[in-house]
Amino acid sequence: MIGKSTIVWVCLATVASGILYHTSYRVQEQAERLSSINRQIVAEQEAIQVLKAEWAYLNDPARLERLVAQHTALKPVQVAQMVTLDAIPEKLPEGVLVAEAPAAAAPAPRTQVAAAAPTKTDAAKVAAKPAPKKTDAPKAGGAKPAPQAAPVDGPVLLARYGARR
Repeated sequence: MIGKSTIVWVCLATVASGILYHTSYRVQEQAERLSSINRQIVAEQEAIQVLKAEWAYLNDPARLERLVAQHTALKPVQVAQMVTLDAIPEKLPEGVLVAEAPAAAAPAPRTQVAAAAPTKTDAAKVAAKPAPKKTDAPKAGGAKPAPQAAPVDGPVLLARYGARR
């Protein structure tokens, strides 16, 4: 008959083979999972390369320059457009309309202040009025006098100065 030690050794061999089978099965699962993750990494790296190529195309300076010219009215800055800080008028109260002459008409800014929304005839009247004399004496209360402008020659442009957006 079979001895007790033989039964113990057969049981140990069966348990060891079961553990070995279970371990090898888990290793195969992990290997499949690892290869799946590696495939995903490669796919993501390819997607990143495609996105980098698209980014390089979209940020091409020649393409951007063409789109800016097509979709905006922006032009390069001209030397005549640059003025000193003193030439910029002070901010007027809200609701006051300012009539401006074209920038090419004179080097100094030429503005007239209108109290209401002027029509074409009102704009012509405002342009025809001589500018009041400028006084150096400050007004009562230490307030600065409002800047006075010269009469406007040519077409009058009306803009809302200091308007909220």
